Amino acid sequence: MVKKFHFDDEDDIQDDYQPSSYLEDLEIKKENQTLTSIDEEEYDEEDLPMKKKKKKFVMKWWHYLLILFGALIVAFGIYILILSFNNGPVYGDRCKGMQTISKDQRDSTVSTMEEKYDEIESMTLSTECRQLKLDIVFKAGMDTEDAEKIAEETVQTLDGMVGLEKADDEKYSGLFGTIDGVTQYEVNVFMTSTDSEDFPIYGTKNVQSDDFSYTLASVKDEETAKQAQETLTDEE
Repeated sequence: MVKKFHFDDEDDIQDDYQPSSYLEDLEIKKENQTLTSIDEEEYDEEDLPMKKKKKKFVMKWWHYLLILFGALIVAFGIYILILSFNNGPVYGDRCKGMQTISKDQRDSTVSTMEEKYDEIESMTLSTECRQLKLDIVFKAGMDTEDAEKIAEETVQTLDGMVGLEKADDEKYSGLFGTIDGVTQYEVNVFMTSTDSEDFPIYGTKNVQSDDFSYTLASVKDEETAKQAQETLTDEE
């Protein structure tokens, strides 16, 4: 008969070992999940990484500069739009009913006069609302009376280029008078020449008259010459 050995330690191990039940394991897991949830709620946002933090938009000085620049562009666009409905910033309705003098007509007049008279170094014709401006630069030592005749002939030549009808006894057409009750162009002349005490010469022709009036640099009444020069400067 075989003898069975028995050790004293086996009784101690069997007394201490008590296997845990399945329900106890579930309870432990449940407690761990509850603790984890509480820890996450108490986790401060400042402890999050920098990438997860929400950045707040802050206005910089150049943001205000861009806004101001955009507002100026819009304001300028509105200003230009308003001017387009008013025929310009200064004249408004003053130019309404004016006969058009085209650039081609002015250029043809200048070419005709420069080819005809060698005394002319340069000539320009321009219009500003009710003003026809004639600027002539003559060669040195130009005769005063010849200069005045050339200026008046230039205006007559332009009148012919525009081609409006005029009566036989009239010197100018309605271009320098009245058309449909609307007064047209008055003429301002500025002539220069070196080596001549009469130059510069200022000339004007009003709508009501066919005659030109001139103010010479050599006139004794310097106040009149000064007023004539200021008048031309203001009209520019």
